[in-house]
Amino acid sequence: MKNFFIISGSSGSGKTTLLELLSRDLNMDISVSCTTRNKRKYEIDGVHYSFISEEKFQDMIDEDKFLEYENVHGDLYGTPLDSLKGYLEENKSLFLELDVKGALSLKRIYPSNTISIFLSPPNLDELRKRLVNRSTESDQEIEKRLSRFEQEDNLKKEFDYTLINDNFETTFEKLKKMIISFKEED
Repeated sequence: MKNFFIISGSSGSGKTTLLELLSRDLNMDISVSCTTRNKRKYEIDGVHYSFISEEKFQDMIDEDKFLEYENVHGDLYGTPLDSLKGYLEENKSLFLELDVKGALSLKRIYPSNTISIFLSPPNLDELRKRLVNRSTESDQEIEKRLSRFEQEDNLKKEFDYTLINDNFETTFEKLKKMIISFKEED
């Protein structure tokens, strides 16, 4: 059974929006990761992320409470282990939005339960435009995110599937069909 459907890729590739719509349409939960970064205006604590202090994050690391964690753009992100165990025990499916390294870690730990999908923008110029248009980061943060593009893009070959999000509706339909087909196999 494929329990974990990971969507990964560059900031601005459309992961969050696609997952919110897929979750609703397919009646699947989205994993809530922990992070030390500041909450954006539209985000809800406990829904988009669990926003915690660096001290609490470090305590969770020390207590082995994360399946995986990464430092991304200077902020810590981690997947709580307890949240995944329940989905395995109940044989249920879960969406996870993870950075590239976190996605590959989860895939290594649960290879037979995981489908990994790398979502990519059509090109670097489009990515820059998306990051600027969403108005959630400073120019410095945007440059930091863009600097990771090549590194992340080079790892896409490690994923089970790669999709270029050049048309939102088309990408949404492809992802939906893909996930339905894996759920029907089970």
